[in-house]
Amino acid sequence: MYKKIIVLFLALIFFKVPVIASDFTGPVNDILSSYNFDHDSVISIAVKDKNGENVYSKNQYKYLNPASALKLFTMAASLNELGGDYKFQTAFYKDKNNNIYLKLSGDPLLKTADIEQLAKNLKQNHKGKINKIYIDDSVIDMLPYPNGWMSDDIWPNSPKISPYMIDFNTVKVDFLLSEDKKDLRIVQKSPYKFSFVNKLQTGSKTDFTFIEDETHNTIDVIGTISSSVTDKPVPVLNPRYFFCQKMNEAINKAGIRFTDKFQFAKTPKDAALIAKFERPADEVIKHILQTSDNIGAEMVFKVAGGKFANENGLIKNSAMAAGTTQNGINMFINYYQNLGLDPRQVRITDGSGVSRYNAMNVDWMTDALSKIDFDFEKFLPTGGVGTLDKRLREIKGCVYLKTGTLVGSSSLVGIIKTKDNVYYYASNIMSYNRNKSLVKAAEDEIIFEIYRRGNDEQN
Repeated sequence: MYKKIIVLFLALIFFKVPVIASDFTGPVNDILSSYNFDHDSVISIAVKDKNGENVYSKNQYKYLNPASALKLFTMAASLNELGGDYKFQTAFYKDKNNNIYLKLSGDPLLKTADIEQLAKNLKQNHKGKINKIYIDDSVIDMLPYPNGWMSDDIWPNSPKISPYMIDFNTVKVDFLLSEDKKDLRIVQKSPYKFSFVNKLQTGSKTDFTFIEDETHNTIDVIGTISSSVTDKPVPVLNPRYFFCQKMNEAINKAGIRFTDKFQFAKTPKDAALIAKFERPADEVIKHILQTSDNIGAEMVFKVAGGKFANENGLIKNSAMAAGTTQNGINMFINYYQNLGLDPRQVRITDGSGVSRYNAMNVDWMTDALSKIDFDFEKFLPTGGVGTLDKRLREIKGCVYLKTGTLVGSSSLVGIIKTKDNVYYYASNIMSYNRNKSLVKAAEDEIIFEIYRRGNDEQN
């Protein structure tokens, strides 16, 4: 009897197995078994308590694609680099020769109303003649898509990444089908026009897409249509042309006399600021994480990467934009290395998680969650909000999670808050060959079970 007690005592000392671990393992395994995922899927889960102690894990060291859950980690690093008080400043400057420079900021949320107000401020603050107007697009590079974005992931699913971003770089188009379904009209309401090649056929359902023909600068509309579709968003083919068109309209609306074409150059260092529009980085990053905005994430990642590169002397050619994906990756590695996390345990090639080349393990991800200086409750959607609009509504305000979805891959990463503000950090990636809704349901069951049993543990 005494020998058994001694053995148990030594086991508790040397192995330090948390009592709570057994409370999670059985129920979570039961959930996974009920879906029979082991038959055709790879499930990777890590859950740790506020002290970083493991309370549940399964395949935690397997490398899988985190999909859009990556945004949580890239945006945390970007916000750290930019600083909490950083503002995306789109601004007009004036040099001594009455040349005006419009310096772009990489603000992914810039809208027509913003530049119209900016143009009004220019009209108020500059009374003299304008010689030329230059646009400074040096904030980020012009590469439209990062490595690993597959053909199904790019245009028209995602507008092109560009320093020229306004109104999400999309315009709305109507596809109007006659009552007898014999005639189709394509109505373009924006001054920015497309050359459509209509290959639509009438059918029992509406399911069509766009294919860009870069050789002929046209868009093929392919699929079926059963009834009229209004305000269909279509990404613009030429972001710079679209932006310049919008900017020209704003200048004319403000009553500024300027009929020449825009030129393109960097803003001189001695140019004076005369009008600006600012948007807080907090607002931008919250939007990105709440809506899983891929293009916004890539732009912010590049802007933060450019700031990191300039501060650390990584720019060898001043003619090249500092805001690149590679500099964002350099910034990311430096940030997590400083937190004591091994950067060799992750592979990233973009800032949004769209790339098929990204790979992480949930053990690293959950460790990162416990170490980053990040306000989860401020930036991440909770149950019933944003990308969790139809999920986990019963525990709204108790979970703050970033979702991720690619074809065949799903992820859910963030915090679970029980009563008395006790936190659990959770990371989950599933590589599956199942109905997506079943996978999401299983994810939610696991999160709810951790929440429920975490509360029970405190009783």
